[in-house]
Amino acid sequence: MQNVVIVTGSGHGLPEKIIKEYGIILFPFGIHIGDEGFRDGVDITPEKMIKMIYDKKIVPKTSAPTIGDLVNILESIKNEGKSAVFVLMSSKLSAATYESLDNAKKKVGVDIEIIDTMQAAQGKELIVIEAAKLARAGKSMEEIVSHAKKVAARTNTILGIPNLKYLYYGGRIGRAKVLMGSMMKVIPIVAIRDMEGMISPVGRARNIFQVNQKIVDTMKEDLKKFNANKIKSIVIGHADNKEAAQSLKKIIEENINCEEMLEMEFGCAAIVHPGPKAWGAGYYIE
Repeated sequence: MQNVVIVTGSGHGLPEKIIKEYGIILFPFGIHIGDEGFRDGVDITPEKMIKMIYDKKIVPKTSAPTIGDLVNILESIKNEGKSAVFVLMSSKLSAATYESLDNAKKKVGVDIEIIDTMQAAQGKELIVIEAAKLARAGKSMEEIVSHAKKVAARTNTILGIPNLKYLYYGGRIGRAKVLMGSMMKVIPIVAIRDMEGMISPVGRARNIFQVNQKIVDTMKEDLKKFNANKIKSIVIGHADNKEAAQSLKKIIEENINCEEMLEMEFGCAAIVHPGPKAWGAGYYIE
């Protein structure tokens, strides 16, 4: 019997099939495009958001989940007599989410644990899935939390970002890096690695193939660092760039021993900061 439910933020790419299979609960982030506001996954989809970005040439913004949405989720969990593990994106990237959740928890008074994955995008979703597998298997909250923390410590995410302006307007990088990337006509490569919880540059490349080769080279470096010969799980994701994602999948299959590989499209929240056409992978080395 499953007594623990996994809760996470919307918009990082979890497919509906996985959400239903594991009974994962999502709380919505706010999405703001110009003077219009939406609730991620409720009244806006990634396809709709990308079209609005292209049509209006506006850089979107996100906002933390509302206390009201979190209270509703917590009350439902409490009424069902269950416990919850919240698996969240890096606190360094969304401190306001943790503040909202803390306030909601105080209002409801329910048994929950919070995992700061120090990740985002596909890396975060990978950790969510690992936790959800144990929850569905009927494991205790302590077992789920312990495993999720272990996975988080050995999970990295690396992305190719064709247009740095989205990271700049989201406050993730400085203007100088945007200008440098534009002048050199390169694709910057960034990562969320080694439990730093922040976006850091790892290189740049001229084309999709070179970016994907750098991603694979980085995976190989991490395998050596962890003294491992295979990657347990890889999640490939993209924002309106299936060509790059498929190319990445192919080069990974040719060069990396991987036990499991999933493909996703970025959700709205994951698109906001890297922007359309971004792609990459999160990976867990057991």
